[in-house]
Amino acid sequence: MITKSLKPLILGILALTIVLLITQFFRNELAFQRTSIDLGQWWLVISGNLVHSNYPHLLLNLAGLWIFGFIFSDNISLKTFSISTFFLSASVGLGLYFFNPDLHKYYGFSGVLYGLFLVGATNAFLAKDWFTGGVIALFIIGKTTWDFIYGGSSSSAELIGIPVAIHAHLYGVIGSIFISFGLYLERPGKK
Repeated sequence: MITKSLKPLILGILALTIVLLITQFFRNELAFQRTSIDLGQWWLVISGNLVHSNYPHLLLNLAGLWIFGFIFSDNISLKTFSISTFFLSASVGLGLYFFNPDLHKYYGFSGVLYGLFLVGATNAFLAKDWFTGGVIALFIIGKTTWDFIYGGSSSSAELIGIPVAIHAHLYGVIGSIFISFGLYLERPGKK
């Protein structure tokens, strides 16, 4: 059976990949659009993370999602992945809405990805895989810091056709801190 040969996280990523491919057909209707959110279309806070400016943008995020899956397929449960993806989507969307009033439109999954990688790093630390957790955490925190100091990559912006929303990455990182704290409190064997 296919479900016995595939790990639950990989099945979750496959399902999310299908969702991201389908939502791309509705990218204009599902993008984070401040004026539409102000008029009551609050779901755009979440759905803006599920659409991309173009197909290269979508493929970059899908590549990151699958890399995440292969690194953490033994480490993260489908439940943790699902809850984290939703929570991080809300963190990114609400962060952009409340703290970046100059941002009127947003597309992309990268803020959620940054958060997912840090959730994965936390799970690695909790499993005493210090190397994986340390490398991933240093990379994500380093990249987020670098982008804030030097700005987002101009080659990435050129490829995706819009400026890199570095604040989305920050809100994904902040959201992952809350999830990681919950994972720490929930860990097996804690007293």
